[in-house]
Amino acid sequence: MRKATVWSIWAYLVLLIFEGALRKWVLPGMADAILIIRDPVVLLIYGLALSCGIVPRTVFMPLIGLLVIASIGCSMLAGQTHPLVIAYGLRTNFLHLPLIWVMAEALDRKDVNRMGNFLLLTAIAMTVLMAVQYKSPRDAFVNLGVGGDADAGIYGALGKNRPPGFFSFITGIMMFFPLAAAFFLNQATAKRHMWWPLLLACGLCIIIALPLSISRGAMIATCFVGVSLVIGMLRCGQFFNATILRTGLMAIAVLIGLSFLPIFAESREVFMARWETAADESGGQGFGSLVARVGGVFDTTMQYVNMAPFFGYGIGYGSNVAAKILTGERGFLLAEDEWGKCVMELGPLLGFAFIGFRIIIAIYLLVLAWRAIKEHKDTLPFLIWTAAAPPIVFHQWAPPTILGFAVIGGGLLLASLNYTDDEEDEDEESSEENSDDDKTDKSADESDLDRHRRRRRGIAS
Repeated sequence: MRKATVWSIWAYLVLLIFEGALRKWVLPGMADAILIIRDPVVLLIYGLALSCGIVPRTVFMPLIGLLVIASIGCSMLAGQTHPLVIAYGLRTNFLHLPLIWVMAEALDRKDVNRMGNFLLLTAIAMTVLMAVQYKSPRDAFVNLGVGGDADAGIYGALGKNRPPGFFSFITGIMMFFPLAAAFFLNQATAKRHMWWPLLLACGLCIIIALPLSISRGAMIATCFVGVSLVIGMLRCGQFFNATILRTGLMAIAVLIGLSFLPIFAESREVFMARWETAADESGGQGFGSLVARVGGVFDTTMQYVNMAPFFGYGIGYGSNVAAKILTGERGFLLAEDEWGKCVMELGPLLGFAFIGFRIIIAIYLLVLAWRAIKEHKDTLPFLIWTAAAPPIVFHQWAPPTILGFAVIGGGLLLASLNYTDDEEDEDEESSEENSDDDKTDKSADESDLDRHRRRRRGIAS
C-alpha cells in the first residue's frame, strides 16, 4: 500500500502539469469538472496513506482542524450557509494542505530525485510547446484557452501573447520553471542524476523559456532560485570549487551561444519591451511596478480590514465558483488578491490567523532547509523553498494550479530531507521493493527510521 500511495502522489503531480491540456484541448467541454480533478486523487492518497499507517505526526494537523472548525463557525455567524460555497472554500484552503506532510512520510530522497527528473524532462516539452504557441496565430489550436476559447490569451508585448505551455494560464509557467530550475541547479552543481547532455538540454530549455514566457514574474522567481543557490553554496563553503567554476563558465558560454538563436533573440526583445512598458507605467523604474505590487498586498489588505465584517462574509464567498453559484456569473465578489480575500471571507481576526498560518509554514520549511545546508551541505531543500515560498504565502489558492505547486513544493522539500538513511540502505530498499506491498507488519528498524526522519524534520520528539 505504501507503493500505491507513492504512485498516487505521482498521479497528482502529473495531473498538476497536464490538467490544463485536458481543459484546453482534450476535453474542453468538461473544463469546469477537470478544474477539481485532483481532489479525488488527494482523497485517494489520504486513504491509502492511512491504510498503511502513514499518519503525519505534526502540530500542523490539529491546527488545520481548528481552522476548519473556526471557518465554518464564522461562516454560519456571518449568515453564509450555502453548503456548496462553504465546501468549495474549505476545499480551497484546507483539503490539499495535509498532502505536504503525507509526502514527507511517504517519499524519500530517491523519489524526490525521480520527480525532479520528471520536471526537468517536462521542461523540454514545455519549452517546445511554448515556442510553437509563441510563433502561432492567436486563434491556432495550440493557443486555444480553457473550454476551447479562441481568444483567451494574455497579451505580452509587441503583438505577442504569453504562451502558457500545457497550463491553462501563464500562472502555471510562473510556478513551474522556478521549481524545475531548483532541480537543475542542484544537479548542475552537486550530485548529477541525469545524463549530462540531457541535463544540459534541460537547462537550455529553462533559459529559453523565461523570455519566451514574456512573464516578469517567472523570470524574477527563477532568478531568485539562482540567488538562493549562491547563498547556499557560500554557506557550505563550496562556491569556489572546481565544479562551480566549470558550471559558471559553461553557463556564460551557453548564454553567449543562445544570443545567436533566432527565437531566443526575438523573445528577449519582446520580453524587454514588456519590461520597458512596465517601467514606464511605474515612473521609469523596471522593478517599480513589481515592488509596488508586493507592497500593494499589505496596503490593500489593511484597506480590506476596515471594510470586512468581524466574522467576514463566509468562507468560499470570494471565489469565482461562489459568484457563479450565487449570481450566475463568474467574477470576484470580494477581492482579487489573496490576503484581501482571506480577510473579507473570514473576517479580520480569523483571516489574519489563516495568513499567519501560511507564513508559519513557510518559516518552518525555511528553518529545515537551512538546517540541511548547515548539517548536510545540501542546497536542494533551500532551492525548493525559494520556488515554493511565494505560492505558499502570497499567491491565490483558488486557482488549482497555484495551490498544487504550493503543496507539491512543500512536500518535495520535506521529503528531500529523507536522504541519509535511504542512501545508506539503498541495497536493502531495492530488495524490499520486490516484496509483498500489502504486508502490514513493520520491523522495529523501519519504525526507528521513521522516527528518525520525523525528528530530523522537527515534527516529532
